[in-house]
Amino acid sequence: MCVEDNNNTEQTTNECIQCGSIEEEDGDTHIHCAKCGTQKEMRADYGGFVSTNPNPNPNSSKTLGSYVGSREDREIRHDRSMRRLSSLNGRVAHRKPTFLDGVIEELSCIPGGAYLRTAATDIVKKANSTKPLGSMRHSLRYSPDSSADAKQYRQRLFVCAALELLEDAGNETPITTLRGQWSIDRYDLMKVKSRLKRLVNGRIACLSNAATDPTIARRLAMTHQLSTIRDHLAEQESLTTARRVFETAKQIASAMGEPIEDGDDWIISETTNRPASAVACKAFMEAMHKQGLSDESVLELHDRYPVTTIDYFILKKGWERRTDDVSEEA
Repeated sequence: MCVEDNNNTEQTTNECIQCGSIEEEDGDTHIHCAKCGTQKEMRADYGGFVSTNPNPNPNSSKTLGSYVGSREDREIRHDRSMRRLSSLNGRVAHRKPTFLDGVIEELSCIPGGAYLRTAATDIVKKANSTKPLGSMRHSLRYSPDSSADAKQYRQRLFVCAALELLEDAGNETPITTLRGQWSIDRYDLMKVKSRLKRLVNGRIACLSNAATDPTIARRLAMTHQLSTIRDHLAEQESLTTARRVFETAKQIASAMGEPIEDGDDWIISETTNRPASAVACKAFMEAMHKQGLSDESVLELHDRYPVTTIDYFILKKGWERRTDDVSEEA
C-alpha cells in the first residue's frame, strides 16, 4: 500500500504543469515535457558553458594576465641588441627642424596672398641652396636676450628681406607692418637683404626684368611705389589730399627723368641708379611740401612707410624732428 502511494506521488510530481503529461525528454540544458516542450528542471550534469581554445599555444604563459605576447615576443623585446637597434632607428628617423624650416614657418604666417608666400619661399630656398642661411652669422645691431629669440629674429630678417626684394620688383607686400610688429632694425634688414639679393641674383624669375623693357619695368616700379605711398597718406590725411599730392609727385618724378606715363622715356639722371622706392619717396615728400603739408606730416608718413635710403634726404632738407629741450626760466 505504501509502495503504491509513493509511485502515485512521484507520478504527480513529474506531471507537466501545462498538459499533465509525465513523459520527459532531455534537452541540452534542461529536461522538457515530451508532449508540449515546457522546461521542467535543469539537468544535473550542466555546469555552464566554458569555451576552449581549439589551437592552444604551448609557449603561452600559464599565469593569466602576467604577460602580453608569446615567450618569443618577450625574448625579442628584452634582447639588448634589439633595444639598441630600436633606439638607433628612433634617432635616425627623428628630423630636427633646420634654420630654413623656421624661415618658411614664419613666411607661412604672414598676411597676403598665396602667390606672395610662394614667391618669398622660393627666394629663401634658392638662397639656402647656394649657402645655408643658418650659417650666415651677421653682426646685428639688435640682439635679443635669449638664444631662441635671437634665432627667431634672424629668421624674420630673412622673411623681411625676401619681401623687400619682391616689393622692389613691383609686388605689394606687408613689409612695413611686419617690420613694426617684429621690431626689425632697418640696418640689420639692409645687411641681410644685400646678402640675400646676391645669393639669388638672376635665379628668380619674378625678380628678373630681363624679358621686360627697362623703361617699362622702371615705369611699373615707380607707379607701384607712388601708389603705395599715396594709400598710406590717404589713411593719414584724407583721400582728396592724397590724390592731389600724388599728381604733384608724378610731375616731380617725371621732371627727375623718370618714366611715369605711357610713352615716357627714361632719361639718364642722378636718380637713374637709385631704387624706385627711394626716388618715389623723395618725389612724394617734395610734393607734400609744395601742397603745404607740414614737416610733421612728412615725418609721420615716413614712419608709416619707412624707406631705408631716405634718411639722409630728410636730414638734408632739415625735416628731422627737433629734440632740443627748452627750459623755462623762472
